[in-house]
Amino acid sequence: MIRLKGEITVFLSLVLVILVSVLFTVIDAARSHAAAFQTECVADMALQSALAEYNSELLEQYDLLFTDIGYGTEEGGYILLEQHLLDYMEENFHAEGTFFSGEIRDLLRLSAVSAVIVEAAGAADGGGMVLERAAVDYMKDRYGMDSSFTAETVAMAETVREENFLGTAMEEKRLENERKIDSVDTTVEDEDGKKHKIPVNNPADNVNSKRGSSGILKMVTEKNGISEREIDLTDYPSYRTCRERDGFLFGEAEISAAEDLLFQKYLMEKCGSYTHEKGGGGLTYEMEYILAGKSTDRENLRTVVNRLLVIREAANFVYLLSDAGKMAEAEGLAAALSVVTLFPELKDLVKLSILIGWAYAESVNDVKILLSGGKVPLLKSSASWRMDLKNAMKLKPDEVPEDGGEGFPYEGYLYALLAVTDRQERNRRFMDIVEMNVRETEGNRGFRIDNCIRAFTAELYTCGVGGQEYMLTRRTGYLK
Repeated sequence: MIRLKGEITVFLSLVLVILVSVLFTVIDAARSHAAAFQTECVADMALQSALAEYNSELLEQYDLLFTDIGYGTEEGGYILLEQHLLDYMEENFHAEGTFFSGEIRDLLRLSAVSAVIVEAAGAADGGGMVLERAAVDYMKDRYGMDSSFTAETVAMAETVREENFLGTAMEEKRLENERKIDSVDTTVEDEDGKKHKIPVNNPADNVNSKRGSSGILKMVTEKNGISEREIDLTDYPSYRTCRERDGFLFGEAEISAAEDLLFQKYLMEKCGSYTHEKGGGGLTYEMEYILAGKSTDRENLRTVVNRLLVIREAANFVYLLSDAGKMAEAEGLAAALSVVTLFPELKDLVKLSILIGWAYAESVNDVKILLSGGKVPLLKSSASWRMDLKNAMKLKPDEVPEDGGEGFPYEGYLYALLAVTDRQERNRRFMDIVEMNVRETEGNRGFRIDNCIRAFTAELYTCGVGGQEYMLTRRTGYLK
């Protein structure tokens, strides 16, 4: 047997030690980078899976993408979302139950440790501004910056605001005029020396006595009737303290004036009204609720009708003052009163009272036309004026025109009212409507709009071989 003598130099030993050290360092670095990469992949999948759990009813009914972190319950913390993220990470870290189960050996042995939501943009933040922004983004995707409101409709709303047609000037004028009429002493002495007070018998008294009465509402809605739906509002955003989160994220901003038009158009599309009812839970007249905030359809409609009467009365009175023929009719009716013969100072006062009553009677007729699906111009002309003085003093509305008339429909006037409604009040009431309807669907009995988030930032922690920990921060949401 031949024996061979083997030798290894000290130098070669040192080189071998260095090479082995470098090899293990490279292997460990590769393992560490692989673990970090897998953590990122799994984290991103978990975040996308969480976003995929958007509330389907919000999307179906309102075209809005939000994650309900209460998952149909009233739980408003982040605990359920954090648990869902952990579950998704664990499921993606391990191959059990997959096609390759039993064939893969996990060399990294990563596991999810915790998930922490650092910040989130909640739908109800800022009184509903995040929800408003989501709706505007949807409308911009659908229409661009065109709200599809006509220039005439926008101008009409501006006129209502600038001329203060919703103000109290007409009511104050009427009450002041009535006080002046009442202050005139109409006492006369007969042949026997007895004193008698002569009644004024103001023709407008019949009209004024019916202002604000339930009979007016019945008069303008006799064609379609009125919904009697009622709801307890105490557990809705307008009446409870909503959870505030972190507001806008990812550089979002409050909506501009042009975008506000888009949001108003969005409300008109998604919410029902007296002339365009939509099925669902809660209230039937949703736009009227946004404008009035009452607990019943009847009271919401009554409030909106009264506001429309205020607008129409102011506009109609402006027209009457410009129509010499109608001014002469009112003066002739006032002068025909016997009491005016004895007390001439009453003529102008009664004339003004008649004009105000005439304007109101025409307004009742206008609102009846609007609620029947017809149209009414904001500013009248002789051709569009409908009630003669005789029927006006009896408060007998004219028949609704078969052709629908000219001017603006009911929705146009709703827009004018919406344009002068407080923004946050409008948004909160819209959130009420959303909750009413979503809660009526399966699995959403405990739904709360302030549990819905549009974007969030999460810190995700994992642990691998040897107890090495990995942490990364991710931001995500339903944003462009």
